[in-house]
Amino acid sequence: MDTPSLMVEAGPDALRSGTRIGNWRLSALRGRGTYGAVYSAVSADVELAALKLAIYPRDPRFEREVELLCRIRHPGVPRLLDAGWWRHPVGRLHPYLVMEWVEGVSLYAWAAARNPSSRQVLGLLAQAARALQATHEVSGVHRDIKGTNVLVRPTDGRLFLTDFGSGYFSGASRLTPLPMLPGTPAYRSPEAWYSIQSAGPLATSPALARPADDVFSLGVMAYRLVTNEYPPFTNPHLEEGRCWRPGGGGPRPPRQLNPRVDAQLNALILRMLSVQPAERGTAGELAEAMERGVAHAGPSADAPLFERETRAPEAAQADATAHDHGEQRQAEEPARTVVSRVRRWLPWLTAVGALWLWPAEPGSVRTEEYPSMAHDAKRATSVGDTALSASAASSNVPNREAIALEIPKQPLPGQRKPDGKGRCIKHQIALNGGCWWKVDLEVDDCPGTGYVYQGGCYIPIFLPGRQPTSAPR
Repeated sequence: MDTPSLMVEAGPDALRSGTRIGNWRLSALRGRGTYGAVYSAVSADVELAALKLAIYPRDPRFEREVELLCRIRHPGVPRLLDAGWWRHPVGRLHPYLVMEWVEGVSLYAWAAARNPSSRQVLGLLAQAARALQATHEVSGVHRDIKGTNVLVRPTDGRLFLTDFGSGYFSGASRLTPLPMLPGTPAYRSPEAWYSIQSAGPLATSPALARPADDVFSLGVMAYRLVTNEYPPFTNPHLEEGRCWRPGGGGPRPPRQLNPRVDAQLNALILRMLSVQPAERGTAGELAEAMERGVAHAGPSADAPLFERETRAPEAAQADATAHDHGEQRQAEEPARTVVSRVRRWLPWLTAVGALWLWPAEPGSVRTEEYPSMAHDAKRATSVGDTALSASAASSNVPNREAIALEIPKQPLPGQRKPDGKGRCIKHQIALNGGCWWKVDLEVDDCPGTGYVYQGGCYIPIFLPGRQPTSAPR
């Protein structure tokens, strides 16, 4: 029997097998994220389920995730089985939720193991679009669509859309510090970037996520799936993102990178990645078009997408989860460490008009960011969360999506510039013709508005009242 001292020391992410939470008995810890721990669990009526337990007491994300999942009824979304509160031995209350057990691999790992054809990809994307359609029909948005939040069950090819912790529905309370949106920056739509960067940290109303943002993220996921590359980073204020500005042509067609991509699949991916949100179509319309593609695409749609051998599912999952770990760090700055540092330097940034900065992940305040949970590296078992377990990374898996980019060679529009002697004001650093604030953060924790220079994280300083409206000249 546990001694009282051991029970007190055990946190929500370190509970022993056999611990009782409500009507559930924990079997094993399956993974841990920044905000929750995932356990396999059993009850008198359910042979196997996934229980997600909040690491922080009274975490409001769980209540909203439960409400959204209660609204969605679709075979491609894991079913919510139970929810409640667990009292820690020291008296703190931690919310939990229980979902059906889904055993599968992430979409990218599935593709690495299967080397699918265009027809197979169309079928899977249609399933994902149908799950999104069901979400949008209940006035919800997922807000973190990406390959690591999609699981494919190898036994029958069934796709599951998971991790609704960043989700939102009409009328729900807002938790994110203004004006930041949750989600993974590499999958964020151009209009979401405009909304964030035009508002600045002093905004009085939050940026809104819309169904078109989910559709765009689905397009990014599909682009990577068929080309093994990401489209240009979607921040339209950066040089790389020029193609995403109004009137821009969008990314290179997938068929230019991979001629094996079927013409119909190519067209649908470009439609989802349209610069104008209205041109992307709804999730339901896209699902119908994808299903027609499955039925009517020609024989060329059955050719494997890549000239390579398929890989064992275990090896593919290990490589994919290693990549997923790097991808996930975009959306989840370490909570308590980052917020303590951010609080030290945020007043200075506000004083000099650094209107681009807002931390994506303060951990001791209410936020909407709900990073995905970890899973076993050999097989992702979902409670609705992404795989974070990492093994040795493969050179075949791109790692193109770190938040922080290299400092541009020229100042950003509206950025403060050094004086005639090449100096900025006190505590600012002159680099490449602009003034920057060096942030006491590791490069991996550098926020989405930060840039990297010689292994350090830097934030651009803008003139008071000036906000960036275009990329560097």
